[in-house]
Amino acid sequence: MADIRTIKIFLASSEELENDRNAFGNLVRRLDKIYEKRGIRIELFEWEDYDAAYNNRRKQDEYNDQVRASDMFLALFHIKAGKYTIEEFNVAKEEFRRTSKSPKSYVYCRDLQGGEKESAELVAFKHRLFDEMGYYWCRYNNKDSLQLHFVMQLQLVENNRMDDLKVQDGNVCLGDTPIARMDSLRFAAGNEDYRRMSQRLAELPEKIEKKRLRIEKYPDDKDLQDELQELLNERNHLQEVFEQQQQFLFDTAKRIAQLQGGVVTDRMRRAMDAFEDGNVRETNIILDEAERDADKNLVDYKRSKEITEQKLQNVLSSIDELLLKTTTIMADMSIAIEERIAKTMNLYQQADHLANEVDYDKEQYDKLLFEYAVFLNKYGKYKEAEGIYLRQIALSEELYGNENTNTAISYNNIGGLYRRQGNYSKALEYDFKALEILEKVLGKEHSDTATSYNNIGAVYDNQGNYAKALEFYFKALEIFEKVLGRKHPYTAWSYNNIGFVYYRHGDYAKALEYYFKALEIREKVLGKEHPDTSQSYNNIGLVYYNQGNYAIALEYYFKAVEIREKVLGKVHPNTANSYNNIGNVYNNQGDYDNALEYHFKALEIREKVLGKEHPDTATSYNNIGLVYDNQGDYAKALKYYSKDMEICEKVLGKEHPDTATSYNNIGGVYNNQGYYKKALEYYFKALEIREKVLGKEHPDTATSYNNIAFSHLYQEDYQNSLEYFTKALLIWESKLGAKHPYTLSTKVSIYIVKAKLGDKK
Repeated sequence: MADIRTIKIFLASSEELENDRNAFGNLVRRLDKIYEKRGIRIELFEWEDYDAAYNNRRKQDEYNDQVRASDMFLALFHIKAGKYTIEEFNVAKEEFRRTSKSPKSYVYCRDLQGGEKESAELVAFKHRLFDEMGYYWCRYNNKDSLQLHFVMQLQLVENNRMDDLKVQDGNVCLGDTPIARMDSLRFAAGNEDYRRMSQRLAELPEKIEKKRLRIEKYPDDKDLQDELQELLNERNHLQEVFEQQQQFLFDTAKRIAQLQGGVVTDRMRRAMDAFEDGNVRETNIILDEAERDADKNLVDYKRSKEITEQKLQNVLSSIDELLLKTTTIMADMSIAIEERIAKTMNLYQQADHLANEVDYDKEQYDKLLFEYAVFLNKYGKYKEAEGIYLRQIALSEELYGNENTNTAISYNNIGGLYRRQGNYSKALEYDFKALEILEKVLGKEHSDTATSYNNIGAVYDNQGNYAKALEFYFKALEIFEKVLGRKHPYTAWSYNNIGFVYYRHGDYAKALEYYFKALEIREKVLGKEHPDTSQSYNNIGLVYYNQGNYAIALEYYFKAVEIREKVLGKVHPNTANSYNNIGNVYNNQGDYDNALEYHFKALEIREKVLGKEHPDTATSYNNIGLVYDNQGDYAKALKYYSKDMEICEKVLGKEHPDTATSYNNIGGVYNNQGYYKKALEYYFKALEIREKVLGKEHPDTATSYNNIAFSHLYQEDYQNSLEYFTKALLIWESKLGAKHPYTLSTKVSIYIVKAKLGDKK
């Protein structure tokens, strides 16, 4: 059995905070059970400062020894400040100065209520804390606030990160355990934008339900339907923005937790106070001064003949202030998101420049670069993110070596970046580096290791290497089933991924088996009207569609669209996806009128919501072109295929797989018209992209070989036709197997060509 690590906590408070202390003790007992599974025990020593009773039995030296042996020292204050609590704090700070490790000291001060006044001793203590040490305490006004402060700091003591903390369904959670309600935290509840959005989200369900009831009475009233859609659109958009706001506010709270316990400037103290009261705009006004002063502090530092500790500290404080503002700017919803992103990029760039110019702590620099790269990656600045990631990885390897989870996280993140860019070889290189560390450090049955297996599976899936994709997806699934259970959403996610590979592989029976497993969990855990449940219905419909079982495909597609229309509304991108899928079924059934009806419904939504130059809008143009192509209306088919191609070339570039598909389809129209040379021109343009981007063994590349072979066949160029059919067959057999319909049909084509050549072998 692995060694158990113990985190020792000394909690000191006066008798006036008995309720807070009891709540804290209950929290620690809950956390101890959670952390025990991670090989950590939490040991709490509580001391209540009764000054009068204390004088008769001097045991303070024993308690001071307990303080010195602790990993965390916590002191709770409200109105009074007992002399022994203050003595213990001093002991803790002195021990930390001596060892530079522990105990980490934190002071929590409960906010005063109307008429309450701090004692002179507490006022003097707080002045000394801030004026002499630059130390600023944690403010709290209720149990949730106290618990959140502690759990954030416990995470920092445990692993120097707060990755396990997340905002979920209005709660701050440690893993799946709720720690605090966002509505109970003043930095959220006191925020004007947060309150406005929260109130509106609470009002909308009743308004939506009333509108639905009206529509039941008057189903043909177009105005009522439009009004319902407006309410649904408002709710969907507001929910998304509200969740972003919750995350931005929480990110700021985490940043402040990282700063507390260290040196804090008066400006930072004022900014922290403003944020704690919910006034994020005032926070940014205060920090505007920091942005202006940062470069001046650096110039002053560099010009100084004698580098003083204070001048260095000024620059270091400027870095802290800039990093604090990266989160507060993002939390200010009065600023347009594009402007917030641009401002935040500038703040990170400025902080990076300052850190590079001074003797900045390397561990702190590693965190700075990590955050900077994650931010750039999140907002699609991939080129900039790559450079920062590579710098951060080099620093992480220098600091922690190649067998540390911090380094693994860095490898994993840049692997994800390369995966999104389509650079699969680089993605695999870094994903395997991350996996090697996680298997060694965390073990082969840890959920983080499972996520790493899943990431590698996703790369192989994108490459068309389905056997390898399944290998790693099954490894991930085995861990999720064992660690999280067979009814967890992550397990459903794994089932879904495996089902998708089988679907792409053409093994429809297996695909349905795993899609139904995912559906069962989602219906039970998330409910029958959850977007993820609709995704499962959609995926099942897709399998039946590809099997040619169009009636059952429509049944599941309509289940998906029913949820999406109800939950998301009739003018939502996901609803458009459902209309698109239904249109595809009707097209394959030869019901072209219904096919065009649904494809044009999808197109109308996509043009309105996503714009006329969005890739999904291009997909609608393509699908409409396909219907006209099947009808033999080649002029209209080319018109819509060309619209698709124009968007793909402009938005995605001339070397993107979707652009290749567009070229392929245009080639198909010319082929159907008998313009074989023109068809080959476009087929070869598609092939060039696919060979370069996807590789010469990808199923889409095989599709190009197959189409080129048919064009040669129709021109009676049997030798070239045989060459390309053979190339396609080798890929189909390798990637999809001997019994896949594509493999079998290509074998038939080869037999026909050989017969034409006079070779019936």
